[in-house]
Amino acid sequence: MYRREYLAAVGVSLAVPAAGCAVPTDSTTGDQRLNVEFTNESDTTLVFTAAVVEDGLGGIRISYRDGGERTFEDVETLDDLPADAWDGAVTFEPVGPHQRRQFRSTGGSGLGVEFDPVAFGSTVVTTVAAPNAEQSMRSVGAGTCGDADEAEFAVSVDREGRVHLQTSCGSVA
Repeated sequence: MYRREYLAAVGVSLAVPAAGCAVPTDSTTGDQRLNVEFTNESDTTLVFTAAVVEDGLGGIRISYRDGGERTFEDVETLDDLPADAWDGAVTFEPVGPHQRRQFRSTGGSGLGVEFDPVAFGSTVVTTVAAPNAEQSMRSVGAGTCGDADEAEFAVSVDREGRVHLQTSCGSVA
């Protein structure tokens, strides 16, 4: 059985309230298998980041293309960030407990990442940034697969530079 829960914001012009990250507060223990697949078909160098949190962000540290960083200590969801927090951003890291992967991708490349098993209800936050562009942040998304045994997240950038996010959740019968 497969079902989808899709909580993501995609686009070149990012509105943080549309990012819609509602981190579950009642995650149950379990071993959810979680994979994130990144694909870059554009001719732009991109930075892909994915972080998995079980109980909220615990704050978030954002790194910017000018080398600066800002830490937002009271942030539990993406909706808690100020509207301008992602302006010029390249990557992020939750302050609280998390698993995180980041990589730089040239055109025509990709990477699949398998995370350590996580508690059911964990949230995956992904970003795509073009570090050499003035409007660097291209996408911020968040998703969860609830109590599904398997969670697959795909983040792809097509030849025209459009970001596509897909979440597939499955349970073993």
